[in-house]
This record gives sequence, C-alpha cells and structure tokens, in this order.
Amino acid sequence: MKTTLKALTLIAGTLFAGQAFSAELVCDVYAKNSGNSWGNGTKNCMAFDYSFGSSTNGRFYLKNVTKEIQEVRWNGSARCGTSSKTSCNASIRAYASNSATATILYKDGTWETTNTARASYETGH
Repeated sequence: MKTTLKALTLIAGTLFAGQAFSAELVCDVYAKNSGNSWGNGTKNCMAFDYSFGSSTNGRFYLKNVTKEIQEVRWNGSARCGTSSKTSCNASIRAYASNSATATILYKDGTWETTNTARASYETGH
C-alpha cells in the first residue's frame, strides 16, 4: 500500500510540476493617428484613437520563456495557427473581444498553456 501511495504521489507531483513553467502571454495594441496605448507588454493592453476605423494592428507574444520551443499553437484572436515563433501579429477589432492563449510544446517533451491575454481598442465613436 505504501509503495502504491508513493508511486501515485510521484506521478501526481510530476504532472503538476511539469506544467509549472514561467512563460507568459502578453499583448501590444498600436493606436493610429497619435492615439494612446496603455498596458503594452502586459496581459491586458488597450489603445484609443480618433481614426474611426474598425480595427488596428496589435500582437500577442510570449515573455519569460526559459526552454527551447518546438511549437506554439496560437488560439483565439492570435490567428497564427501553429508555428515556432514567439509572437503573433493580430488585427485588434474595435469594441470586440480580442483575447488569446498559446499552447507551447517544448523540445524536451513538456508543454504548457499560457494565461489569457486581452487586447482592447476604441476609436472614439
């Protein structure tokens, strides 16, 4: 019984420890026409301008990656599909939900899913 408990504890510890990496998904939103941006480089970023457009440029990217990446699977507003790149350019739509996550597959066989990053954009309508 002790051997079984030790084995289960070891397996559970490996599974939980295997997912406790430090990569973080953050965003940038680029305002048009000398508008303002806030929170670039954090998980919640936004921009405001008076361009009256329906979208602006932005990007989602990984910070604090400590291991070699084999593949990144981008989800949500980060529509880059699967790549080995640590950033994904995105069209940030005005007054819409622009959020993304990434699943990172490392070369050593481990993986992790990042936090959700949220990008907001307002155009002064």
